[in-house]
Amino acid sequence: MTKKCEECGSYDLKADNIRGEVVCNDCGLVIEDQASATQNDNAGTMWGENASNTPTKDEAKIKTGSKGNALGSYIGKPNEAKGKWKILRHLHARDVKDLHPMAQATMDAAKELAGKDNAMKAKKVITLATVPLDDEKAKALREIADEEEIILPKNSVCRKKTRGGSTQNNEKLLALGCLRAHQERTGKINIDWPQMVEGTGLTMAQVVDAAKVIMKYLNLCEKAHLIEERADRRTVHLELRNTEIENTTLRLKQLLEDVDESVKTQIMDDYKQRLFTLGEPTLGGSPFSSENIEAKVLCAILFQISCESFGVEQGRLENIAHAIGRCRNTIKNRLKSLRKKVASGELVDFGVLQKKH
Repeated sequence: MTKKCEECGSYDLKADNIRGEVVCNDCGLVIEDQASATQNDNAGTMWGENASNTPTKDEAKIKTGSKGNALGSYIGKPNEAKGKWKILRHLHARDVKDLHPMAQATMDAAKELAGKDNAMKAKKVITLATVPLDDEKAKALREIADEEEIILPKNSVCRKKTRGGSTQNNEKLLALGCLRAHQERTGKINIDWPQMVEGTGLTMAQVVDAAKVIMKYLNLCEKAHLIEERADRRTVHLELRNTEIENTTLRLKQLLEDVDESVKTQIMDDYKQRLFTLGEPTLGGSPFSSENIEAKVLCAILFQISCESFGVEQGRLENIAHAIGRCRNTIKNRLKSLRKKVASGELVDFGVLQKKH
């Protein structure tokens, strides 16, 4: 094969006649789709359409009755064969997707970066983003897209979204893009993004760009009924806000490692009580709901006040600001502004912005 990969320049390309693809073994880019004119479906190939003495794709040739061929082609009596065959084909079609090289590499990267639980939640998104659809589903997608060009997210991300980065990061970028896309659709994934991206060789801007490409494709898939509908915006927003508060609380708690255990307990209890008073974790009943305060900043403000209340404020604000990825003036100025509104009667804070003596 004389072609080379347009993404990474590698000549290590593999023709997969079963899937109808030419794939780069180095970066995972699909160079060609539908490369084979005699493409078979996953199940037929895997279950031995062209192999000897193994189950066949042709239902008429499936051995039935009391005996098989000792290699698994016997799947029941004649009236049972068709139903069981469909089950086997369905199960295997799913398994072959899992074995697709870039799908597997992306799933492995997702597990490594975000943990197995988060990765498994995003498995369907990862599969759609990395594995070409079969003919029937691809047709449904084309009908929905009308004249709009459809590009598999894997190819689009690998070609355009690395911004000069190493192609070895493609599976990581795809994994993070899929995780973020699933989070935006459901709000169900718990990820602290600044911490997640750190050390990957990628930027948050790259991840956001990749997620946009994947979301565009998923929106088409949703219209073609290939994936469940995304949750409504309010549900997603509340889930994300809850997750952000949980993650921020954990990072802030780490700042108290050098504090006496009893004082640490008092600070955390006081901080959580302030959140509870404001109607956390959703902020649905918060008097500050109209203020549009970012959850991280609000957590930092309340945590700082709790620290001050128990006499450990010295030098703490810089660390708190660093923990939420903001500058210390953001916290100071926001707190000052809120306290002015409380003093003027514009806001009723139920005492959460006050030190407790």
